[in-house]
Amino acid sequence: MITAARRLFRERGYLGTAFSDVLAASGAPRGSVYFHFPGGKEELGREVAIMHGADTIAQINRAAASADSVEELLAAFLAQSRDRLVNSGYREGCAVAPLVVELAPGAAPLTDTIQAGFRDSLAVLAARLTERGVPAERATTLAATTMAGLEGGLIVSRAVRSPEPFDALIADVARLGATAVAAINK
Repeated sequence: MITAARRLFRERGYLGTAFSDVLAASGAPRGSVYFHFPGGKEELGREVAIMHGADTIAQINRAAASADSVEELLAAFLAQSRDRLVNSGYREGCAVAPLVVELAPGAAPLTDTIQAGFRDSLAVLAARLTERGVPAERATTLAATTMAGLEGGLIVSRAVRSPEPFDALIADVARLGATAVAAINK
């Protein structure tokens, strides 16, 4: 159900996804909602946010494992999201962005989970950048720039139904990474 909800949040948003949609997409019996998510839709949202954060960290680590340079790491990381968007026919954006945009700040447990997921992802990306020679302070800002660009890239590419905005983002962020490493080698 969590995987189905995540896909539906990516397509329709949090508020546009009902439990009945999740049940239909997952094939789960109706009673399982109340058994697995006694806290209701907000609890399901928290589980989606946890899964999304873990998957983002896994994407970062996969990109790092296949990259010899900062530029390759950043390009590989961003390309994964671009390719998923393109392969979905521009239907599936970020699963967590709708939660951030659509929920009131008063949804504390869900908001806290989302914040933790983004903080952890930023920390892991900064650590992988530091391992490749980016100074720690610069790695932190480059990680934030990359993640902000990723979210914007998903929105703009989805809106224009083209990978071109993402491709421009990848090229520019890779250049920023190369510049960060070159600055310490002078």
